[in-house]
This record gives sequence, structure tokens and C-alpha cells, in this order.
Amino acid sequence: MTASAAWFACVGLPLATADVAEIRAMLGGEPGAARTEIRGVAHWHEVGEIIRAVDWDSASWDREEDERQRLWQCAAERFDENAVLKQLTEVTDALADPVHGAAAIAAARDRIADPGLIRAASGAVLMAAHQDALARLAGAGETHFFTRRYAIFEGGRWPLGEYRGQYVVF
Repeated sequence: MTASAAWFACVGLPLATADVAEIRAMLGGEPGAARTEIRGVAHWHEVGEIIRAVDWDSASWDREEDERQRLWQCAAERFDENAVLKQLTEVTDALADPVHGAAAIAAARDRIADPGLIRAASGAVLMAAHQDALARLAGAGETHFFTRRYAIFEGGRWPLGEYRGQYVVF
């Protein structure tokens, strides 16, 4: 977990071959991943439309929540639940200000001043950091979906998730 990551530095840029390869590796274990189209998003306005859409694919969210609960159980078996909660809180607390600042700067660079969208961006990183830390505490390994997704955030992208049959990345 690093506060000096390239938070949001690459949002809006076309996806490079390396970006697509990282996303494919992250999706590797997901059902139907090999057939999933990966689409880059070019602007904050489109991100806002996507994250506010009522037809968002909730199946992937449900799978992630099931996995989060499974990892919590694994971590709680390895460590005291209070210790797990303390670790997760420390991770997100340490990142909150730098990530929010980076999201605000990236949005301002594109002339976006929507505080809700900036909060959504920083909240997405904090959720990913929380999930990554939980996966690590559970002993899930470096190739776990949560760990790989967090690495994509650290690299400057915002993986938005599955939307209308595609995996969307800003």
C-alpha cells in the first residue's frame, strides 16, 4: 500500500497494451473473462453516467461481496477479528487524504468540479485498498482479483467494473 502511487494519473488516456494485459490478468478467474470486452472511458462525464446508471451489472458486485465475506472469514481465522479491522482501518485512513487530493487534481485537470464524482473516485480506491489488504491478511496471494485490481488503481487507472457486458476502465 503506497500513498505515492500514480493515483488517477492515466485516467482518460487510451488503454495501452500493458493496461489491457493487466486487466485480462485481473479478470482471469472471473466467469466468462476470456470473452469480456475491455473498454476504456475517455472522460469524467462518461464515468459519472456509468456509475450513476440504473442498469449497472450487480452480479459482479455480488460475487465481490461474497468473496469479501469469504476473505474476512479466512483472515479472522488467522488473526483476531479486532486485529483485522484495525489493519484495514489503518490502510484506508493512511490513503484517504492523498487519494482524495489526487482525484480532485485529476478531475480539475479536466475541468471537473463535481464533488460527488471526486468522492466516488477516491472511495473506489479506498474500497480497493481495503479489499487488497483483506486478501493479503487472508493469505490469498499476489494473483488474487482484489490485489490485481488495487495494482491497477496504483498504476493510475480507475477500473470501474462490468457494465453492459464490458469491463470498463477509466
